[in-house]
Amino acid sequence: MAKLFHYLFPIALTCSSATVSAQQPVIITPDTIIKTSPVSTTQTQDQTRSNKIRLDSIKKHRDSTRVFFFNNDFESIGSLNLHANDTAIAGFQNYDPLFKHDRFYATLGNIGQNYRSLSPFTSLIPVGFDYGIHSFDQYLYRNDSVKYYKVEKTYTELTYVQGAKKEQNFQAIFSRNIYRSLNLGFDFRVRSAPGAYSRQRTNHINFVLTTQYFTKNKRYGVIANFTVNRLRNYENGGIKYDSLFEENLETNRQVIPVNLTTAQNRIKDLGFYMKHYFNLSRHRSGSRDTITDDATRFDLGRITYSFNYNRQVQNYIDTPADSAFYPPPVIDTTGTYDSLTVTRYINEVIWSNPSFNPQKRLRILRLEAGIRQQYFEVSMTGQKHSFIQFVPHAAIDFNPFPSLRLEAKGDYVLGDHNEADLSLRVRLTTILGRANRNAGVIALTGYYSLQQPGWFYSHYHGNYYQWDTTWQKQGFITAGFSYSWKFIEAGFNISRINNYVYLDSLSTPRQWTNQFGHLFLYTNIRLNIGRFKITAQLAYQSVQGTTVLRIPAFMGNLSFYYSQPLFKGAATLQPGLNFLYNTSYYADAYNPSLRSYYLQDRREIGNYPYMDIFINLKIQRARFFVTYTHFNASFMSHDYYSTPDYPMQDGAFKFGIAWRFHD
Repeated sequence: MAKLFHYLFPIALTCSSATVSAQQPVIITPDTIIKTSPVSTTQTQDQTRSNKIRLDSIKKHRDSTRVFFFNNDFESIGSLNLHANDTAIAGFQNYDPLFKHDRFYATLGNIGQNYRSLSPFTSLIPVGFDYGIHSFDQYLYRNDSVKYYKVEKTYTELTYVQGAKKEQNFQAIFSRNIYRSLNLGFDFRVRSAPGAYSRQRTNHINFVLTTQYFTKNKRYGVIANFTVNRLRNYENGGIKYDSLFEENLETNRQVIPVNLTTAQNRIKDLGFYMKHYFNLSRHRSGSRDTITDDATRFDLGRITYSFNYNRQVQNYIDTPADSAFYPPPVIDTTGTYDSLTVTRYINEVIWSNPSFNPQKRLRILRLEAGIRQQYFEVSMTGQKHSFIQFVPHAAIDFNPFPSLRLEAKGDYVLGDHNEADLSLRVRLTTILGRANRNAGVIALTGYYSLQQPGWFYSHYHGNYYQWDTTWQKQGFITAGFSYSWKFIEAGFNISRINNYVYLDSLSTPRQWTNQFGHLFLYTNIRLNIGRFKITAQLAYQSVQGTTVLRIPAFMGNLSFYYSQPLFKGAATLQPGLNFLYNTSYYADAYNPSLRSYYLQDRREIGNYPYMDIFINLKIQRARFFVTYTHFNASFMSHDYYSTPDYPMQDGAFKFGIAWRFHD
């Protein structure tokens, strides 16, 4: 059994692989465009020590109740890149899926509504066809974020959170070994949040069914998932009279007039994903050091094949049509039913020589090559467009010394709409000293991309807006530097953008044909002082050469925790404070029918601190929290917006519980 466990839980201990605590908000650093996961290097070091479990420690200190998970990264890692499931209480009160990613977003004042990132150009731009709207992605289960659990016992976790104004959230996670290495699991999430204002309700249902199977010698493996996402958001177009809110003339927010009275946005998303791998070289069996022996001898590499099907339907409903809120011309004044369907079929084949080696951590040279075949259909208001694309890619991972690593990857698109799109990502990492004793880690990153703007910006036909146009390809050149050591990480990112496409003040697509620059500096801190813990994410950014990109100059998120063991360590009490702030700027306004944000010049928002107080408690396998969010709303001015005309939530009590079961 120990030998079987040894094979089931191999972990690639690389300096760049990391897991983000599911409840800990972090800022996306510029390295996101190069890394495989959006985490800071400081967090990489902390999580590597706490979450990545060495093979030796697993064999010596096995705990049958410990739960691990992995994602779908089969190409670069020879074995499953396992992460310990998060059971910490630090940050447990941040239950919003958006805040689990990071806190720097503009929202509409209620959980589950559309959002906009306040730190652009820090996430990877999709390669190949892209519809162009991603203002709800964090509320969908997607392939890259699906977790496949490794358990010894049947694992179940139930979470319930109740917020203000009858907001309710429930999540159930289940994983069970059916037979040997055949596992079946699911993740089910439901949310209902009526909101403080009229027609601010959100109702979400998310479900993912997962399965996995690996042969005894790990030569063949397969994972699969089936996802269902249903999002239903009521749209009120913002409040009509800001003075009623800002002067606090009406404390009952439900009676404040809003701009839209019948509008809804609905999204139905259905998908299936399957991924196989097969090692071309046979693994020897019967030895405890099989993995080590195989990694040091020549092998023929690994073939990976994946298939992905996804169908997403977006509907905007407004009956009767609100011609007073939207500009003319309106095609149908009796009612609006804008329907969009995007269907994807994606096949991908990859050859790689995986990098895993428990003693050397990485191969000196890892190669990867593959090709992705994509078929897309876009249907809207009776018009249907189809595309076939081929996207070859190649990657190299050069690790001549334990302290030096060079990674590079390039893509090129052949086919409709995105013909000749390309991207190149490079990352050089060096450890200043030894891996276990050093003066920090330095990373240099580079990114170049030439890509066609999203389909949405070229072709759209709805009841209120219609356009057909063509744009030049957008160009992005980015260079970044980061330094991390122990509890701190700092860095900067410099980008040059040309042919940037955006929505102007009339919600119409425009292209800024001149070049402009974007500077992004950040500092992440995770400091433990006795029983006190301080986490901070600070960022400064500047745009030079244009006024069509508007973002706050400074953003900060600061948390203070104090941990107090109780009952001889059987429980932990953790009170704390959280502060969120960004400087004032002309924030983009929101257009419900387009599910997008556009420029506005009538008012500045920001320069307002949000303060939360919370108490987290952990008793064996149960976690609890009680929080009073935005408690300063009762004694500060009423000008708290992150999107014009959409006030943020007032002060509110919330509580939640998560309970794990192993049987």
